[in-house]
Amino acid sequence: MKTSWVLLTLMPAPFLFHYYEYEQYIKHEEASFLGLGSVLFVLITGLLSGQIRVCYVVLVNGVTLLLSLLLGKYFIPNEGDWFNPVGRDVAIIFVAVVFLAGQFIVRSISRPFLVKEER
Repeated sequence: MKTSWVLLTLMPAPFLFHYYEYEQYIKHEEASFLGLGSVLFVLITGLLSGQIRVCYVVLVNGVTLLLSLLLGKYFIPNEGDWFNPVGRDVAIIFVAVVFLAGQFIVRSISRPFLVKEER
């Protein structure tokens, strides 16, 4: 379960969020999968993080954020119109923080059911 959590959390979801959203914007189409995909990602990674220490959750999400920023720099143009008023990098950081907060919320709700007390 820990390996699944690491693999899913290392997936650059903040980058993929903005990449998909921007590509749909360029095509003049609605990003219909964006909301459902984001919620499912947060729910699954939040549930899987129930047995992981908080410092590791923050550390792996930090690595994911750095990876997302690097990928965003190379694959998403920093268009002033689309990322107004904050810019591409701040938008990616914001989504990463929202995903981390969502993981912590799901983790705190599911943790009592997943972690067994030691006696």
